[in-house]
Amino acid sequence: MLEKDFKSVINEIKEDIKSTQFKAMQEVNSNLIMLYFRLGKIISDNKAYGSNFTKQVSQELKLTFPNMKGFSERNIRAMRMFYEEYANDEKWQQLVAKLPWGHNLLLIEKIKDKEIRKIYVEGILKNGWSRKNNYQMTL
Repeated sequence: MLEKDFKSVINEIKEDIKSTQFKAMQEVNSNLIMLYFRLGKIISDNKAYGSNFTKQVSQELKLTFPNMKGFSERNIRAMRMFYEEYANDEKWQQLVAKLPWGHNLLLIEKIKDKEIRKIYVEGILKNGWSRKNNYQMTL
């Protein structure tokens, strides 16, 4: 009897740890997505400098933050696209902040209709779909 109770206590501890880790990852992801949104705004506001601007921004960020990923020229352009897609819609900003970056880019690229995109976003959040799951096949 005592062994069963111990196993139950250990399982409860493990589940609490896993749950806390997941919540922490979600918080970090949300902050990263909103950082990308803010950087996208800066890039968008300065697009008059031309395509060389994104290249220079990318180079500067890589030099300043050599241990961070995500500052390729391509990703900098994606941040601008992400910002421009959701700039005027705070509800969408809050919704997509819950998704990983790769999901956001794939959905923007593949689904132009925001109502249909919302169905996929909700499915991803509810079911935990990865980009390799079947939802990608139906895009």
